Order: sequence, then structure tokens, then C-alpha cells
Amino acid sequence: MKRLCINPLLLILMTFMGAATAGTQKPNLALPSTVYLFSSFRGNGDGLHLAWSTDGLKWTALTDDRILLQPTVGAKLLRDPFILQGSDGVFRMVWTSGWYERLIGYASSKDLIHWSEQKAIPVMQHEPTARNCWAPEIAYDPAKRQYIIFWATTIPGRFPETDAFGDNGLNHRMYCTTTRDFETFTPTKLFFDPGYSVIDATMMRANGKYHLVFKEETLKPVKKHLRVASGDSIEGPFNEVSEPFTPSWVEGPSVLKIGDWYVVYYDMYTARKYGAMQSSDLKKWEDISAQLSLPASTKHGTAFAVSRDILIALLAASGQNAASTDVDAQAGKVAAKPLFRDPVYDGAADPVVIWNRAEKKWFMFYTNRRASAPAAETPGVTWVHGTRIGIAQSSDDGATWSYRGTADIRYGEGELTHWAPEVVDDGSTYHMFLTLVPGVFTDWNHPREIIHLTSTDLLAWKYVSTLKLSSDRVIDACAYHLPDGTWRLWYNNERDRKSIYYADSRDLMTWVDRGKVTGVGERPGEGPKVFRWKGYYWMVVDIWQGLGVYRSDDAIHWAVQDGNLVETPGKGADDEVKGGHPDVVVSGDRAFLFYFTHPGRRGTDAKKDGYEQRRSSIQVVELEYKNGWLTCDRDQPTHILLRPPK
Repeated sequence: MKRLCINPLLLILMTFMGAATAGTQKPNLALPSTVYLFSSFRGNGDGLHLAWSTDGLKWTALTDDRILLQPTVGAKLLRDPFILQGSDGVFRMVWTSGWYERLIGYASSKDLIHWSEQKAIPVMQHEPTARNCWAPEIAYDPAKRQYIIFWATTIPGRFPETDAFGDNGLNHRMYCTTTRDFETFTPTKLFFDPGYSVIDATMMRANGKYHLVFKEETLKPVKKHLRVASGDSIEGPFNEVSEPFTPSWVEGPSVLKIGDWYVVYYDMYTARKYGAMQSSDLKKWEDISAQLSLPASTKHGTAFAVSRDILIALLAASGQNAASTDVDAQAGKVAAKPLFRDPVYDGAADPVVIWNRAEKKWFMFYTNRRASAPAAETPGVTWVHGTRIGIAQSSDDGATWSYRGTADIRYGEGELTHWAPEVVDDGSTYHMFLTLVPGVFTDWNHPREIIHLTSTDLLAWKYVSTLKLSSDRVIDACAYHLPDGTWRLWYNNERDRKSIYYADSRDLMTWVDRGKVTGVGERPGEGPKVFRWKGYYWMVVDIWQGLGVYRSDDAIHWAVQDGNLVETPGKGADDEVKGGHPDVVVSGDRAFLFYFTHPGRRGTDAKKDGYEQRRSSIQVVELEYKNGWLTCDRDQPTHILLRPPK
């Protein structure tokens, strides 16, 4: 007779069923498209626990921290759970199934709710004296289309030169096997031996290499810290070993890529808490433990990214929904719609958003067109001229904005026009690259140049220079700090069919013009914005039919995306038209697109020239990364949480 096994998570679901069937809201779809989960255990190895996060720092327990899967194999422990989602969408989990066994536990799931039958994989059964199999992990080898499983084992006498330096006679090395189907496995072999005892290795790929973050497990003298070893192949060798980058008495590292940062979480088991370090290059590390919050008693697990749909299903299955969790704390407040309207002229456009270090709030600089001026007094495009750059500020992570005033730019004589500010921070000084029009005109046929200004407070600005670029009609600068320490500036050359050009600088002061951008300059556009996200450089350009999108590996050669962002009118307030001239703020692993609209330019009144057609509003929407390209849904509520830049 077949025994019936009930998943504990389903029991939790039944517990909540009464509440869930009457009046429970659907989970909030405003969660980011990518969220994070953290697997762990409690006590001696009670079973699988999961927590979730939108930023990789603040973690909330699922199911009130109840066990989601209880172990049934080996010594019936579930310690050190490692979960990897394959390209087929299936989650595969391995774990330590007992303190002193020659096997590991394995199970799989499509949704982290319903799990396959658990089984024991006898990875060290061929070694009769092997004492243990600890902290197994999985990595996928796309070249060979197979998985590699690796873990720590002590085989007495195998490495006698270090037998005397470990705990209780333990002297570990890393071993591995490979499989395509988790049914048949290649013979176990030595995987990593740095010349001393090691445990708890985890793998990541970065900068064209494979990297093992591992714990040095030496007691005499005490060396119980984390190091990184690097190699060209997923199966090693890993010969490039770093110096320790954590204190001693830590274990169980797990690596998560958040934006351009690698975050290594680790179990500070003697202090009974978790810590974390972050690095952009795996060489220089910063301790961010003070920012980290995990459920109490969390022990050795895995941080990994999943789709929003996976989390929504988990929340629903555990009797929770986004309304009953702290989504505002995790994903941020819902942004206002419209996000901002200028109270002076009602013509806010061309936004750029930057963090004010001193005031610890976000500033938004914008072109301020004179939309509210009487049309009879501002013929032609006079209303687009004659104003200074406006400033708005936000103290709630970008959800709401209030008017601050205008930028104090004391340069030039007579009636000048300021357009399209770009503002960057070099760490000590703010730099603005501003389009300057030498007057107020009724048409577009006049010179314009890009000037460089600096500030220490984002309020008062000092003129530095006028950039020598490709022509006398250049507008809409965008500056980006490249990994090699140099700067690149993109802009619109109006003399060449409004094509996008670029220039390079070592110091933001002297610029060398490089000409038209390959892959972008062939199509007219304005207001380029360049940012790095999801492993690529992106350029978003206003092409007057929404925003064109381009992707690059090197910020020089660009490929165009099929389909534009915010081209199809939305349904929200002031958002029922196409969007224009963007900015993008990358915050952790999330990216937010700021753009402006002319709400009155629709329907039969679209071509009129009155206040409704001239006025403009700033909007924001979260970007999503799907199938290698960018998309967004401007009709969904945008939960926004702009973190201070690192």
C-alpha cells in the first residue's frame, strides 16, 4: 500500500483556507519583476525555511517562518539547503542530510511549493572511511549541458600534512560529481584542495571566470574566514586564491548579484546572526552587515533570484498576500501619478534625478517650460524659452515630490534659456552639463551649446567651461562614469538630423568628440540616457514615438530593441499620451524610468496650441527585464524605493 505524503506547506494553506476564500485580496502585482528568496534551516536541521526580499537587505519570513519541507532521508536532517533554478524552470535543492553520513539529500520542485520525492545521493559511498558530506551545492555547466554537485568531506589520512590543524580530527577538501538528470552520476573526484581544510564553497561566474567563495576551516591557528578562489573552468582548477575578506568564525557563504554589486552573505554562527559583504570587483569589499535584516535564528542557506510570480504563488499558498505583508517596506510606496507638476509654470520636462549627499534626500532637476504663460504673449515656441532649471525634492524614496525652487546658475548676460540638465556626482563634487540657448526665440533655428558647471550642494552652480563638440547646435547631454575611470558623454547633434553623438573625457574637464554613435546615430532622437543594468549598458532615447531602446556590451556598439517604451498611451492621470525625454535610476537590482508627458496632446485637441497642450507632467514606471530586453507597464501601480547610491 502506497503511503500518502502531505507537503507541510499544503497543510499551512489549508489552515488559512477559510480566510483565503472570502475577502482575501489577490497578491499585489506591483512587486518588482525580480525578487529574492533566502533558504535556510533552524536548530540542528529541522527543515526548509524561506524568506523573501526586494532589495537583498530586508528579508521577511514566509509562512510565519514555519517549515516548508521536512526531511525524510538519511539522518532526517535538512541543513545547509542550496537551491538552484535551472533553465528549464525547475528548482533543484541539495542539503546536508546528517552530520556523519556519506550521502546528501536531493529534491526538486517547479514552484517551491510542491516537491518531488526526496532521495539520498550516495556521493561518497565508495569511500568507506569518509566521515561526512557537508554543505552540497549545484552549478550548471552550459558548455557540457550538465550540473556539477560539490561538497566538503573528510577522508582520514588522505591529507596527513594538515590532519592536526582541524576540529575533532576533521580535515576537509571539496569533492564533486556531475549529472544531467540527477539519476546517474559520474564518479566522485577531488574538486578543490588549496592545501588546507576547506568547507562551504559556493560558486559564481563573473568577469569571464568561475569563482569559489569558500571557508578556510583551520583551528590551529584560528583561520575560519572566507576567501575567493578563481579559475577558467567550472570544474577547476581554482588557483587564484584571495586573502581573507571577512572576520573569522563565519561560514555558509551565499552570493547574490544585485545591480552591479556582488553581495556575499555569511552565517556568523558564534555571534548567532548573519553578516554580509559587498564588492563590485571581488577584490575590494565593504561590510554591509548593519544594513542586513533576516528572520531570527536563520542558519546557513542560499540567496537566489526568482520571478515575481513565484513569490506571489508562495505568498498565496502560505495564506498571505501582498496586502498583508510589508510590501511598502520591501518594494516601496506607490508613486504619485502624475509624479510631479511644476507649481510655477506647469511645464516640467526632461527630468534628471540625483541623491543629495548632505541633505539625504533625492533631487530632481528639470526643464521648466512656460506652459501657463498666455499663448498670445508667447507666440511660436517662445514659451519653451526663457526659464531656468527647476528643482523638486523627495524625502520618501521617490514616491512623492515637492517643489524646491530653481538652480542658482549665474552665467551669461541677457535673457537666456536653460534646457535639459544632466547632473552627475564624482564623489566630492556635483557636475551639471546644461544646454544653454542664448536668448528667447519664436522658432528652433538658433545656436545652442552645452556648458559644464559644478556645485558642492546641488543649489549654487559655478560655470567651468563650454564643451567643444561637433557643431554649434548640440543639446541634451548624458554623462556616464565608465569602469576604467573615464567618462563618456552622449548628446544630440541637431546639425546632423538630430543624431546621437558622443565624447570622452578622463576628468570631466577636457573632452574629445568621437562622432556619431554606432547603431544609434542612424536614427534621429534626443534626450539620450545611458545606464548599466542586468549585465548590459542601455541607452534610452526620445524618438518622438515613445522611447527607443538600445543595448550594448561595451558602451560603443549598440543594438536596437524591437518596440519602444511608453509609446502606447497609458490610462493613468496625465499619462494618456506617449512619454518623452527620460532619466533612469538604478537602485539595487531595480531600475526606474522617469519621463514626461504632454497630457493635453490627445484626441481632437492634440494639435491645438493652448495651455492644456503645452503643460507637462513627470511620471515614473519600473522597468522590467524580459528575454534580454526592456519593458514596462505604466498602468500598474509603481512601488518605488530609491536607495542612496553606494
